[in-house]
Amino acid sequence: MNASLFNRNVIKILVISVSILFVVLLALAAFWTWVYPSKNFAQILGSTVVNFDALVATSTPDRQKTTEERIAEAQERSSNVRGVYLAGGVAVDQGRGSTKIRDKVKELIRTTELNGVVIDVKEVDGLFLGENMKKTVKDFHDQGVWVIARLVVFRDLGGIKAHSVSYLKLKDGTIWKDNRGGAWLDPADPRAWAYIADVAKRSIDQGFDEIQFDYIRFPSDGDLSKAAYPVYDYKTPRYVYMKKFFTYLNKELKAHKPDIIISADLFGYVATASSDLSIGQRLADIGDSFDYISFMVYPSHYYAGFEMSADPARALPYIKYPYKSSNIKEVVSNHPYEVVYRSLLRARDFLDGKISNGTKNLKVSQSTTTAAVSTSTNILLTGSNVASTTPSLRISRARFRPWLQDFNLGADTKRGIFYDAEKVRAQIKAAEDSGSSGWLLWNASNIYTESALRKESESSALLKAKLP
Repeated sequence: MNASLFNRNVIKILVISVSILFVVLLALAAFWTWVYPSKNFAQILGSTVVNFDALVATSTPDRQKTTEERIAEAQERSSNVRGVYLAGGVAVDQGRGSTKIRDKVKELIRTTELNGVVIDVKEVDGLFLGENMKKTVKDFHDQGVWVIARLVVFRDLGGIKAHSVSYLKLKDGTIWKDNRGGAWLDPADPRAWAYIADVAKRSIDQGFDEIQFDYIRFPSDGDLSKAAYPVYDYKTPRYVYMKKFFTYLNKELKAHKPDIIISADLFGYVATASSDLSIGQRLADIGDSFDYISFMVYPSHYYAGFEMSADPARALPYIKYPYKSSNIKEVVSNHPYEVVYRSLLRARDFLDGKISNGTKNLKVSQSTTTAAVSTSTNILLTGSNVASTTPSLRISRARFRPWLQDFNLGADTKRGIFYDAEKVRAQIKAAEDSGSSGWLLWNASNIYTESALRKESESSALLKAKLP
């Protein structure tokens, strides 16, 4: 018996069975009406008879979705992800400590508004792919969670043996390293691009819903005067190479799996800057290479302070918050809502072609990583923006899903500033008020402020249900 004949016979049996059930239900409804005449027959029938057509439809073997349908579904499911970070080592380790942390994250997702998780698949010192990772991804999928792979791009120690030709080096041929001992691939080297794309494809094959790229830039700290790039020519603007790399990633990964979602982590200052910050990151070059942009708008990491021009259209005033001040209430770390809200509004207006950039230069000391403990470097920022009298065309349709601060920084705690539930919630509110497509909480230790999160019952009441 071939498969199609077998399927037809199964459907016939189901139709006959449902028909018999239908007749039985009619008989029961008639009997109930006779026993309880006060009950209307139509009410009985309507409350007991299942939708015949729907039941037959669900019994039909699943139709394979088209590529367009899979893409649309992925875009919809990713459109309001509220997630937390989970370290790669914790994700794959089967020991008691790591298992406890994973279980706590799962419990948070089950009981609060959270519906996503970001897991390292590649950190500076190596990969976390394999059977244990596949199991962890499946465990989260079984819970209905959107699972994102975080892939550290050009800051890399794990690939030196296999890809040494693509690394920055000293004059004696040894590997150049930044202030924290990290080696760097040359962002201009196509061989490095292929290496990164291969890791991303392997991550897709492990079942991840989305690939998120971090450290997608040129190095910013360490003695760069001693670093020799194998490909970068020091003449071509760095953002030219980064834009080419963005386009390359999109082409490679979408060809591998058309419905994969792609996102990028960018410095918080990139949301308000027109220059490439000397690292090759410019908002203007994003185009449609990424589905989502995750600005790292951690208020405690704005070492040059935060300044934003007035926004007459929204009746928002000019603001300026220093990093240090004799009045602790004025410092930028104490203004989480304003930093997140104004940054995201400004970035959206720029990508929508509503504003152009000004030319005010600021000396910036910006965090170099998503991690809570980080060094900083001085870079040049073009900061303020001016309303454009002749708005350009839309630059990008990429949506925002910012990284928010759920950790304390030593420089803040020493002066009495702690990122408690109030400050974490203020950032979440700012992201939501600005129209972001969700948000992500960062804590390098994977310990999150539960009291800052809405309970699942509250979230459902606000029509923020879990992902299917």
